[in-house]
Amino acid sequence: KEAIMLPELEYALDLLRPDLKRIELGRARQAKVWRGEEPDYIPIIPPPAYVPEKEPFPSYNFKEQFYDPEKMLAMHLWELIGRARMPGDGQLSMRANLGTGFVPTVFGLQQLVLEDQMPWLKECLPKEAIMSTEPQEITEEFVRTRGLIPRAIEYIDYFQEKLNGKARVYLSDTQGPLDIAHLTYGNTLFTDIYDDPDFVHHLLMLSTNAYISVSKVLKQAIGETLNSGYHTVLYMENGGVRCCEDTTTLLSPKTCREFVAPYTSSALKPFDGGWVHFCGSGHHLLRDLLSMPEVKGINFGNPERYDYYSTIHLILDYQKFYFGNFPREKGESLEDYFRRILRPFTERGTRRGIIFTPLSDDLPEGERYPEKVLDLWYSLQDELIK
Repeated sequence: KEAIMLPELEYALDLLRPDLKRIELGRARQAKVWRGEEPDYIPIIPPPAYVPEKEPFPSYNFKEQFYDPEKMLAMHLWELIGRARMPGDGQLSMRANLGTGFVPTVFGLQQLVLEDQMPWLKECLPKEAIMSTEPQEITEEFVRTRGLIPRAIEYIDYFQEKLNGKARVYLSDTQGPLDIAHLTYGNTLFTDIYDDPDFVHHLLMLSTNAYISVSKVLKQAIGETLNSGYHTVLYMENGGVRCCEDTTTLLSPKTCREFVAPYTSSALKPFDGGWVHFCGSGHHLLRDLLSMPEVKGINFGNPERYDYYSTIHLILDYQKFYFGNFPREKGESLEDYFRRILRPFTERGTRRGIIFTPLSDDLPEGERYPEKVLDLWYSLQDELIK
């Protein structure tokens, strides 16, 4: 587009004033966590500040954002401004947010674009259509012009032009091999694991190649290396992608070892590894995921379902890291909360192994003064971790 159509866009872009030195410090700390080295302080990423300047301007629903990169950029900018106003170790980045069914669109599937929630696939592919495609066909050239990939590249180019280095762009929602397979084929996947395992392996090879090829194409458009990049507030080094394993939590460990682990490993390998996210309860899979050399870090969508102390010690045993939050307990003071979070690291005498992201519920508005939060977090480490 030749001209900015939204009146708030130039205003919001001017309000985005990142402290580049502070961001670089946070990036260096996060990079050390990725490399398994000792940072000067465990990184902390507070929630974004409230941005009162947004109040006069409209909010755009998911459908409006999907079809208009200006509206998508405008909605992302308010959060980026809020994060830039809360100094910490977080990074500033946004994506072309085109739904969890993003990768399956390269197979010809269409998304239903909704106003009040993210897009969702209209239908699944039948087995015959899946079997008619060979895994080796799913190359970078194959995916580049298919489905939503051209839209994502158009949006990436637009965002990078307008942000002009003030914030980064990261990959659209690439999910992971099993999640892509589930989205593509539907719930019959679960019975075909037993009734037609050869077909499921074929489907997983297709989805793995789609994950790799789409990730490479988008990384090329962004201009980042395969083994580094950004994801919201996270800087990635020595591992350049996120892999979602939400569907994986529904399977037994034995089934996962056959139908998940080989494909997750293959998907992460071209990027020197990456980090894994899943919602729900994945206690039964955690050790297997942590034992994979390609998995560098873990993020829980539902950390409240896990015992913090034993879980963090397990992650540290495998020399991996946790990225995310664990909820504050009712009536727990901010200092006691931070002491509890630091306890496993205090006991081991290390600052490796976590990138901590307390949420708004963990840091109510009255406590969310940057200096108070950060000074307490860093001073407790000086006191406790020798």
